[in-house]
Amino acid sequence: MNILVNLIRDKVAESLIKKTVCELLGITPAKMSLEERLSFASDIENEKIVVASNLILESGDVSQALDYKESGLSDMLKAAAILEVMGFERLSAQMRKRYGELFVETLMSGVREEAYAKKIISEDRSKAKKGKTNKHHTEALRIAKDTWEKYPNASLAGLSEEIYAHLHKQWNDLPVAGTIKTWLQDSGMNPDVKPKNRSFKLVLQQV
Repeated sequence: MNILVNLIRDKVAESLIKKTVCELLGITPAKMSLEERLSFASDIENEKIVVASNLILESGDVSQALDYKESGLSDMLKAAAILEVMGFERLSAQMRKRYGELFVETLMSGVREEAYAKKIISEDRSKAKKGKTNKHHTEALRIAKDTWEKYPNASLAGLSEEIYAHLHKQWNDLPVAGTIKTWLQDSGMNPDVKPKNRSFKLVLQQV
């Protein structure tokens, strides 16, 4: 969902760069005197001339939820128009681009928050599911700990395979040997002793 919002934001910002405010207002600053441009800019600032775009929201529930005027977006578009009228076209384009980005980000903030919440819930469920699947985790680590204490030269691969073979005799829902190897590797219990070998027997607690 975040990728989609980013795409919408970038496309909107790009469209505002291409469509100048002067084109929207139907004026050509190059043909206007400095006094005329200053007067025009003043009218924009005082809202005698309303600067609008295909993104502007003046009424309705969406506008209220966005809080369009209070958010500063309206003033940003007016500033872009004034900059363009006064000849600062590059800066005006940057301002319009930023206006488009903020407009979409403000409007779609709820979508981002919902997507983030769903991601957290999904991750929590995934962790819970792994916890249920890996119910043999504790026993595998206990056997590894006891065996490494007696046989510190026992290799990680060999010990993982032996633990898998031992538990597989008792359980049908055991993860693959590679998963047990990962558990042992992540545990940090493997003694830093060399050389490693397979000359060991599992140390099992008597029940």
